[in-house]
Amino acid sequence: MKILKTQAASELKEMAPYLMIFNAAAVVISVIAGFIWGFDWRVFTGLIAGNAVSVANFLLIGVTVEKVVRSKDFRRGRSIAGASYGLRYAGMFAVLAGLLYFKLVSPVTALIPLIFPRIYYTFFYVRLHKEDDQI
Repeated sequence: MKILKTQAASELKEMAPYLMIFNAAAVVISVIAGFIWGFDWRVFTGLIAGNAVSVANFLLIGVTVEKVVRSKDFRRGRSIAGASYGLRYAGMFAVLAGLLYFKLVSPVTALIPLIFPRIYYTFFYVRLHKEDDQI
């Protein structure tokens, strides 16, 4: 598949161990909350759905960026980026809203994995700049 050969896919592979750590922390917190307030299977399906949507979003961002960079026309690139942004968020909303409507996922745990890549890049760039300051 073309998507798996993009720069975003290789970054996702690099990010995978950290995403697993974030997910493990989310599961531990969910289990602790389950002991306190009661278990609900939707918490775990929410994590699964949230991760699937997050990975799909990340890969589609990568494909879009590569298309925009390859585009010779600035206006065309801008329209590709804008269309992708709108379609990605509409798609994420539709998928998560549908799962929430049918009560298949917990809203909190379905949304939390969407911020995992942001957390990773925040720590990555903090660590990168710390190394730059030491040089």
